[in-house]
Amino acid sequence: MQPGTPVDSTAGVPADVTVVIPTHNRRELLHRTLRSVLAQTDVDLTVLVVDDGSVEDVTPSVEALGDPRVTVLRHPQARGVSAARNTGIAHATTTWLAFVDDDDVWAPTKLRAQLDALGAVPDARWAVTGAVDIDLAGRISGWHLPLDVRDLAAPLLVRNHVPGGGSGVLAARDLVLAVGGFDEAISNLADWDFYTRLALASPVAASMHFHIGYLVHAQGMAHDVQRSETEYAYLDVKYGHERRRRGVALEQVDWRLYLANLAYNADRIATGIRLHAELVTRYRRWRSLRTIALGLAPKGVRHRRAAGWVSPAPSPDVEAEARAWLAPYAAGVPTPA
Repeated sequence: MQPGTPVDSTAGVPADVTVVIPTHNRRELLHRTLRSVLAQTDVDLTVLVVDDGSVEDVTPSVEALGDPRVTVLRHPQARGVSAARNTGIAHATTTWLAFVDDDDVWAPTKLRAQLDALGAVPDARWAVTGAVDIDLAGRISGWHLPLDVRDLAAPLLVRNHVPGGGSGVLAARDLVLAVGGFDEAISNLADWDFYTRLALASPVAASMHFHIGYLVHAQGMAHDVQRSETEYAYLDVKYGHERRRRGVALEQVDWRLYLANLAYNADRIATGIRLHAELVTRYRRWRSLRTIALGLAPKGVRHRRAAGWVSPAPSPDVEAEARAWLAPYAAGVPTPA
């Protein structure tokens, strides 16, 4: 069956999906993302590209693809990734919505696998899946599976357990509308906030496979450490009552470690050292002393050491499968703007 061919529902689950792609000044990477979305198998696909005020309008280049499944919506002025996603939500009419950032890629079975997972959990109205961290050459540096649980509310109130950033979730459109879409007051942590509200409203289904290629690069929005810290404090207040009610708390150590590693990856060494120093002085995480020492080392040494920090694949077969579907997206990728 060709990508985009309408199919009968499986286990009572309709197969009509709208994919919303927010984009801003990343035309080349957007086209790579689009290739992976349009290659989805066994779904009835609609794609909404929301150009959030790019300097160069992406409409002509997307329309040149000649694929009737794709529509471009445009904000004349940039309004932020959350507003762009909400514009896509407002224009969608299908049973299901999925979101993918303009620098990530999907395995061709990503959406179908999530629909199948939903068919196995009849009361679930959203689904997650696994992700691999990749660089611009398609090299894999990390492997992340979701929690295989039905209730993600308490875990998400502690930390973000959904792999793939803003590219990981398939959700019922009526559920997305019911929880209010994306919070336009935030951007870096908007996906975590959105997933928390989905989890508070519905059980989740999980496809325990690696279907997302999550691009890790210094220009990625997640590497804006200061904004992430500000938004983390915002979410701490937003969900404070719910956390207290459930008797859970934010995972401060993991969060600061995550931010510190983002800072190092973006060559914001002073910020990385500050965050690791907090881990030592406030939380007695003595292993951070080693990372501080690495941050003080010459840049070439840091990069040689960091190049070796790659988490192992779960198995050779899993690694081979991921590399196979990533291969078409590994060559000729430009440096992000």
